[in-house]
Amino acid sequence: MRRAICFLLLLFFLPAPSRAASRFQRVTDAYFGTVSMLVLYRTEGAEDTWMQVKDILREIDEAVSVSRPGSDIARFNRAQQGERVDISPLTAELMTIAHEAWRLTGGLYDPSVFPLVDLWGFSPRFNRNDYRPRFAYDRAYDESGLLPLPRKEDVPALLSLVDFGQVKLSRDADGWYMTKEAQPVLIGGDTVQQQIDLGGLAKGYACDRVIALLTGKGYTEGYFICGGSSMAFLSAPGGVSFDVTAKKPRPGREEGDDYARLSARYTTLSSSADTSHSYTRDGVVYCHIIDPRTGFPLNVPAEAGPQRGAAAVTLLGESAALNDALTTALCLMGPARALSFLEGRDDTMVMAVWQNGQDRLEVISNRPDQLELLDSAYLLACEADEKGVMRYTGTLAE
Repeated sequence: MRRAICFLLLLFFLPAPSRAASRFQRVTDAYFGTVSMLVLYRTEGAEDTWMQVKDILREIDEAVSVSRPGSDIARFNRAQQGERVDISPLTAELMTIAHEAWRLTGGLYDPSVFPLVDLWGFSPRFNRNDYRPRFAYDRAYDESGLLPLPRKEDVPALLSLVDFGQVKLSRDADGWYMTKEAQPVLIGGDTVQQQIDLGGLAKGYACDRVIALLTGKGYTEGYFICGGSSMAFLSAPGGVSFDVTAKKPRPGREEGDDYARLSARYTTLSSSADTSHSYTRDGVVYCHIIDPRTGFPLNVPAEAGPQRGAAAVTLLGESAALNDALTTALCLMGPARALSFLEGRDDTMVMAVWQNGQDRLEVISNRPDQLELLDSAYLLACEADEKGVMRYTGTLAE
């Protein structure tokens, strides 16, 4: 029998029904602007382990948070072109992973889109109740409580800052440091420097660090979740897999929040979706995933017409940090390129949901044996290709 767990945002987990008396669970919302949860099924020493987990989260958050003025990344973002910014070995490790993901994806994962993330209203300052316009490209919320879309001329201006290859990671006798080579831009009298955000990667990195801690302490049953999109699993009680249910990125035909179920055991899980941090204007979904090629959010149509593209991508694999970056890039690739990219990556399962037009859905998986679809809107027909990739098609229309 598999046990299911459940969580917020992209994926929902339901608490394991058995062995409840021996279950240790702790939750914190003090780091990364999100909720993290640890569940263990061996309670001896678990409280001390939880304190160590929180130390890991605090160390990462203090190093790379864009909202902490003293963090390495916040100091880099304030720095001038060519200025040296000394950083910790932890930040250097995250930067190395980020550069690897940037290289692997041909630049589709690019942390230097952060000024555009801010332009579109998805940076942390927009999550606070005290938001007030302070930059030339800012807008005030309108009378209905909505943030107007950016001026179109500001998108190409900030797009010129997007090039992670111009963010240099170096080391000398004094330690690790970073410099930025990109020329700043002038918008309405404001000088805007190249800036980066490793926030999504940091949550996956936290999962990798925590699961390494648990394994080193001899734990075999449990899981850790950082936000709703980065997770790391040992086994469920009895050595079996957890059942993980994925939240619908588009409405289905049937009741319930979930459209798919997959199994996870001794692995990490990463997800990206265009509904996890988004708003809708005139029927178009604008999300926090910014295309570094265009400066516009994922799936925004170039002209009037139906919105198409990736609605959600989920990867299971060895590194949550790397896969956090890869899911972002896979969302931007489109089905054919995403599948081609994943060829040879035997340790990774991708589950992608695509909306083709206004009502047609498609689910693609290169590990269909691990996947069960739960809503008929996502499963009206299926077809496997010669490589074992399964395509499920459905429709939201009656």
